[in-house]
Amino acid sequence: MMRLLGQNASPEIAEALWKSRDRLIFDGKLPGQKLTATILFTDIRNFSTISEQMPPENLLEWLNEYLAMLTQTIHNHHGIINKFTGDGIMAAFGVPMARFSENQIARDARAAVSCALEMSEQLQKLNLVWQPRGLPVIQMRVGIFTGPIVAGSLGGRDRLEYGLLGDSVNIASRLESCQKERQSSVCRILIAYQTLQYVDHQFEVESWGLMPLKGKQQMVDVYRVIRKL
Repeated sequence: MMRLLGQNASPEIAEALWKSRDRLIFDGKLPGQKLTATILFTDIRNFSTISEQMPPENLLEWLNEYLAMLTQTIHNHHGIINKFTGDGIMAAFGVPMARFSENQIARDARAAVSCALEMSEQLQKLNLVWQPRGLPVIQMRVGIFTGPIVAGSLGGRDRLEYGLLGDSVNIASRLESCQKERQSSVCRILIAYQTLQYVDHQFEVESWGLMPLKGKQQMVDVYRVIRKL
């Protein structure tokens, strides 16, 4: 079960999966299922420029420090890391155990936003550690979206991975990369109205209004998360 998920689930989620293994696994795979989940993408600002200035072995060691922090933070908030995307992470809250109530969906959305805010705090601490070591001081971006997805095993007999597919995944990714130059803090967190409606009144947000996102025909109502209230 953990191999199918990429071995990146928190102990609490692993235990829940184990208890439901007979229902979740069929023929060595996780069958596709429709879920409502909150997807989170992260990325380092100007990573390409940073990578050009560091020897590869130093870059890998430095990047692993950063990714270890993200991993632990996601686990702290009961999310699952779906994949590492070079200098970033794609995580999900609300998979693979289906949510059947609005309260459960809202809990996942709040967990994802709280996770992003903790990432911001932890990155500030990392920057303070890196600076005297002569390592890059960085900023990061986070995109979060709540909506329907399809989750299940992708691939063939020799190689499988836990795939999360759907427009919700695409929007979360586009929110992360939206207007990259528009950043005033160490960690910029963007969500859409679909997530805001589940976390309203618990976080201070700044409305960016209706914005075009790459690959999307319809405008998306975007908000920047500032802090927890």
